Amino acid sequence: MNAPRIVIVGAGSHFTLGLFGDFFRVDDLWGSELVLMDINEERLKVMNRIVSNIVKEKEVDLEVVATTSLEEALETADFVILTIRVGGLEAFKEILEVPLKLGVVEVVGDTVGPSGLLKGLLEIPAIFDVAYRLKDIAPYAVMINFTNPMTAICRAVRKATNLEILGLCHGFNHIRRLASNILTSKERSCSIERLEIAAVGINHLTWTLDIKYESESVYEEFLSRLFMEEFESVITKHPYMIGRELCKVFNVPPTLSDRHTSEFFHYLYEWMEDPKYGPILKGKSGYIDYDLRTLRKDAVKREEDRMKGLQRMAEGKEEARIVPSGEYALDIISAIVNERTITLQAVNIPNDGVIEGVNPDHIVEVPAEMSKHGPSPVGRFRVPDAVLSILNQHLQKFEILVDGILERDKGLITQAIALDPLTPSPEKAEKILDTFIERHPVEWLKET
Repeated sequence: MNAPRIVIVGAGSHFTLGLFGDFFRVDDLWGSELVLMDINEERLKVMNRIVSNIVKEKEVDLEVVATTSLEEALETADFVILTIRVGGLEAFKEILEVPLKLGVVEVVGDTVGPSGLLKGLLEIPAIFDVAYRLKDIAPYAVMINFTNPMTAICRAVRKATNLEILGLCHGFNHIRRLASNILTSKERSCSIERLEIAAVGINHLTWTLDIKYESESVYEEFLSRLFMEEFESVITKHPYMIGRELCKVFNVPPTLSDRHTSEFFHYLYEWMEDPKYGPILKGKSGYIDYDLRTLRKDAVKREEDRMKGLQRMAEGKEEARIVPSGEYALDIISAIVNERTITLQAVNIPNDGVIEGVNPDHIVEVPAEMSKHGPSPVGRFRVPDAVLSILNQHLQKFEILVDGILERDKGLITQAIALDPLTPSPEKAEKILDTFIERHPVEWLKET
């Protein structure tokens, strides 16, 4: 492949700066064309100026183009990175606030719970707009998605267009950090970089089946130490108290910290009332004001401060630091362009037999090798029946959500919300959707 055309859709986000930083880490994609696309012209100008200034200062070979036109951006694209957030923070406030004020308990609200499904209701049609145009303009381009809800978005694009889309998330690092802290001793420094995990499931709810340190399994040692009193402070700080509780019952540890894992279970209502678990979960949310049942003011301020910082960088009043994103989009692009094979510890792709008992078309998060031929799972996996049941419950819910959006069927979307473990009742599911639509009219939805 010649020098690729790499498009970032939603490039006005601060996340773009990290992706740009990955060019320096990967260091073999110079000569590429980087297209920054966003419908927010003001934010786009800021990010374009920052990136262009760094390119000029560092004297690197990267052509940077900025545009608010999706068609112009996608023309001859080789790779399209999705980092959109429809409606910005104001829309996310409504996504959180509507269920919260109707008695729903959540922690993050971007993947599951009624809020995660409402977020999908906004994000998926916007991503369809990108995908349908891409299919007409550059059908062989590879899409790389970072927008949540990851599982639903990747499934929707595959089902509607059959385009290649890969979903990336760094959540696998949660258990690597925990394992590093638990396994490090006077005799052995267990650095996170040398830990490999085999974790499978769905985005934000994978289950770890093995942990290796320098190619030797330390899984049983990790499980043993997980329940030792001497590591209680480590477990609490991570936090992994709920993860440990689930591991005790289901005999396999969740990969992510409690902030995400807890939202996949109806037990969250009890955990939130627990004198130990509750304050920690609420403190880890980062978004929710549990007293006012709305978006926290400091979350809004963080976003405002972040944008002010980017503005100062664009104006040269603050140094623009090159900090890699910690994600692997550029590694994937590098592997394809330079015809190399790399191993990804987590990528969201169709199951196709990777996890026994899961529909082959449903999207799972699994370890895989990546080459110019696409992702190739490193093996076939089996999870305990109870874990399989949990995964399939959420996968089927996402399937119904996707069908509801594709068929413009309000009834199906209500069913998807009603199926979520955090939805208190079918009546509340209807009320949540109706209230949200009142605030954010969705003209294309049909009454059923």
